[in-house]
Amino acid sequence: MISKPGLNFKDLQHILYFEGIDLQKFNIKSPELKGKNFQIIIKEYQKGALTKTDTVFNSKEDEYFRIKTDSLNFAVLTKMHDRNYFKIQFQFDGFSSARKYNVAPETMEKFTLKSFFGAKPQLPIVLSKLNYVLAYMMPYVREDKSEVYCEVAQSGINPEKLYEQYKLPHYFLIGINVE
Repeated sequence: MISKPGLNFKDLQHILYFEGIDLQKFNIKSPELKGKNFQIIIKEYQKGALTKTDTVFNSKEDEYFRIKTDSLNFAVLTKMHDRNYFKIQFQFDGFSSARKYNVAPETMEKFTLKSFFGAKPQLPIVLSKLNYVLAYMMPYVREDKSEVYCEVAQSGINPEKLYEQYKLPHYFLIGINVE
């Protein structure tokens, strides 16, 4: 028998999966970023109606947070809690910002974090416009009762119109605006 202290990458993946934690990492790179501000915005939709818009982070709050180089790196973590809410945290170099959002108890197990990248390695960002990069969403239920997430996230449909096509009862759109 051998015992090894610490974690390897596969161990960490198992822990994240066991705890129901989703993680997405992002890198935005452009010479145009230097000196810009950015906002992280979450929009909540229920039955197709926008019910809440939340500015989770705004770098204009302090000069310290302004983008200082040609790149912006951050990670997004989500975790559903037993108390009918999920927590989302944005981790940047040297700081983070977190929020909690309520969900119905009967839907807690259905939510997952999906990116709008699909199979594409890159997603273009338009400056001075809200760019949706993630959805924390329930699945689309097909006629045969199978549930799918990727089909929705990779559909190319305007994320604000997902209800019209897929009838998702509840979802959150996560976007970034760089200006």
